[in-house]
Amino acid sequence: MANRLTKAVARALLDKLATDDAFRARFERDPRAALRELGHDTPAADRGVRGRDPVTNFEELQGGLASKETIAAESDQIMATYDAPEDESSARG
Repeated sequence: MANRLTKAVARALLDKLATDDAFRARFERDPRAALRELGHDTPAADRGVRGRDPVTNFEELQGGLASKETIAAESDQIMATYDAPEDESSARG
């Protein structure tokens, strides 16, 4: 598994955060487990390492998640600028 979210996982994450209250609650409670549901698992050696573990960014959120409406409105723009492989097979090269 990669230490970065693939575009497919990032797209799924934004979709779930924009539409699914139960997923949002799980994500706020345990972002690592929620990302695992979407197919992302940070390698053990990278967990907790700033810059190598994307979960650390979510764990440090101040003020909670943006509203579903805000995430929905901004997701296309976020994805247009997100520079990552489309999926795990692309990430491996």
